[in-house]
Amino acid sequence: MCTALTLTTKEGYHLFGRNMDLEYSFNQAIDLVPRRFTYKNRATNETETTKYAMIGMGIIMDNHPLFAEALNEKGLACAGLNFPGYAHWEEKVVEGKNNIPPYDVILWILGNFETIEELKPELEKLNIVEKPFNESTPLPTLHWIVTDKKGNCIVIEKTKEKLSIFDNKVGVLTNSPTFDWHITNLNNYMGITPYQPSDMKWSDKQLKPLGQGSGGFGLPGDFSSPSRFVKAAFLRSNAVFSDTKDSGIIEFFHILNGVAFVRGSVETPEQKKDITQYTSCMCQEKGIYYYNTYNNNQINVIDMNKENLDADQIKVFEYKDKLNLQYEN
Repeated sequence: MCTALTLTTKEGYHLFGRNMDLEYSFNQAIDLVPRRFTYKNRATNETETTKYAMIGMGIIMDNHPLFAEALNEKGLACAGLNFPGYAHWEEKVVEGKNNIPPYDVILWILGNFETIEELKPELEKLNIVEKPFNESTPLPTLHWIVTDKKGNCIVIEKTKEKLSIFDNKVGVLTNSPTFDWHITNLNNYMGITPYQPSDMKWSDKQLKPLGQGSGGFGLPGDFSSPSRFVKAAFLRSNAVFSDTKDSGIIEFFHILNGVAFVRGSVETPEQKKDITQYTSCMCQEKGIYYYNTYNNNQINVIDMNKENLDADQIKVFEYKDKLNLQYEN
């Protein structure tokens, strides 16, 4: 359960990030992978070497970065979101294809490409292989949203029927069902506006809005994937930036807060409580990663360009999940 978002600020910066909605922490941290990083492709058993440095949230297993979302030094960004019931991986490696296990799709994309235009031809040869990372780690069920600093955005989905590459003009992604279904579903909400409705006469009765804040009436408010998609798309399309410094960052976090999980509001079949573990935001032009967590509302900031991108090992930044209160008296 997750929501991803793109947003262009008043100054022309491109922002990208997501809510990570899970009932558990997966020992995540912010990982900076340097240029020319080598790793084993577990689908082909070949050694791969990346071109570009990247930063994002994930875990490191056997010196192998497994990203939930990340940004590379060229401004290309990607996130994997849960896609249960639809994601399908191939059993065999296919000669002449880009054979990649699902947990390495982000690493492959960000390690090798600068723009969506450059990436798209290689996606036509993508073969996502059903190869677990190890015996104790189950395969993820994912689809991906990718965006560059030109504002181009796509969604990658591999189902049993086919590999689909969708242009994403809405700038939002949630979970199942498929992206094209979500786009069609938006038609059900085309009459919703942010404006306060006017008084009107219906039959012989004069009708008035029930108080202020009636703009957006009819917008879904539950936490299902279709509802979060609609609400995030509405909030994004109506976002207004102030003259405050970093107003784009402010609005970005507020939009994702609007579809965030509060503890106790969503319960899994195992009676566990889904929460928004963290919210991330990346400035694609500046190479800056912002995030806050369920327990720590303070926005933490890491600038990849202040680090050595030619280092010989991954740098891991502490995941700051403890409440930080600022006392004024």
